[in-house]
Amino acid sequence: MTEWLYEDELHLAELNVPRAALQFARALAYPGLDVAGYMAVLHDLSETAAEHVDLSQPVTAQAQALAAYLFGEAGYRGDEAAYADPRNSYLNEVLDRRLGLPIALSVIYVDVAHRLGIPAYGIGLPGHFIVGVHGRDAELWLDPFHGGRRLDLADCAALIRLSIGYDGPLEAAWFAPMPPRDILARMLNNLRAGYVQAGAWTDAAAVIRLLRQTQPEAAEHLRDLGLVYYQQRRLTQAAHYLDAYLQRAPDAADAQVIRDGMKDLLDEWVAQN
Repeated sequence: MTEWLYEDELHLAELNVPRAALQFARALAYPGLDVAGYMAVLHDLSETAAEHVDLSQPVTAQAQALAAYLFGEAGYRGDEAAYADPRNSYLNEVLDRRLGLPIALSVIYVDVAHRLGIPAYGIGLPGHFIVGVHGRDAELWLDPFHGGRRLDLADCAALIRLSIGYDGPLEAAWFAPMPPRDILARMLNNLRAGYVQAGAWTDAAAVIRLLRQTQPEAAEHLRDLGLVYYQQRRLTQAAHYLDAYLQRAPDAADAQVIRDGMKDLLDEWVAQN
């Protein structure tokens, strides 16, 4: 039932990222999660934040005051000690623990900002998620994971380099507002990566199934689901999804590797049956 609620959210014209993130948390790990209750937490957080933001000031000043409150007095911060902990990707846990990944903290910041009338948006830099704010006086970039500090281009380049080792030129497209559906997919991909790293194949498969709902056009989710089923020794399902991936993306860079692996997989399946 919870997965259908999440799917219904995905079909809304104005997709609400926090609500959808809470719904996928309920679908994956917290069956009793009160989505409306946590949305009320965000509302209350915005009410308190409003007391610390002077809305008569320029937008960029408002945005920095909000960052100072959320990542200072309110205590939200990046979890550098246990970055891969799945709780850092589940919005209910981030609201409870006040610890999270860059993207989860950014989702909270953007939601509270919008409630205050601050035009904030998410920016999916490679390897590190940040927040942007449109102001008449300037364009502002903030890093919720590192205390909400203001960033310049050099800072963004350093974040990317530290995250993924990339040291080339920055691309303007990286700084565009990320669409809500893509934000949800990135949150789910973080969960998928964490569960795969931990060998939690059942959890990883559940996340990938939600990724397929979120991005039905993305062939790589078929491949990943097939590979996870293979790790579970569910060979029939593995073969089905890997074949579907090859049908959808016959010219993919890894298509030949998958085809070669399919031969071994089918031989193994025959041997077991």
